[in-house]
Amino acid sequence: MLFKKKAEEDRYCIAIFTEEELDENEYEHLVDRLEESENVGVTTEIQLTSESIVPLEKKFPTTEIKAPSFAVLKIDSDRINEETKKMEKKFIWKKLFNTIPPDEYLVVEHHAMYDFTNTLLYTADLEEVIGFLAGQRNREVGQTP
Repeated sequence: MLFKKKAEEDRYCIAIFTEEELDENEYEHLVDRLEESENVGVTTEIQLTSESIVPLEKKFPTTEIKAPSFAVLKIDSDRINEETKKMEKKFIWKKLFNTIPPDEYLVVEHHAMYDFTNTLLYTADLEEVIGFLAGQRNREVGQTP
């Protein structure tokens, strides 16, 4: 095909699980290190709750789930769009009058991205996360790590 659509490269979201809220400098340092791989779309600091622990324990049964740690998930644009459409259908009248609050879209997007049943990597080691992301990026461009 002459006008072949360029394949989108995979983007990842990173959950940073903390015991208590990180100060701004610590958070910025972590985000800067993670974004060096250039395929990180979103990084979020999250407190461990049963909502996140249970699926992680099922996905990684031999690993102790505790903070501080990291979870890497692939951003699934199709799933985000699907969940957004469900929300818009639920609030059909608000959608018709364009009155769905932007925060509602952010909540849906966050829940779709951070579905921990789809976690690719869970670790307490930042370097392991960086290595995983670099490996994924190299795989996409056809390089060997």
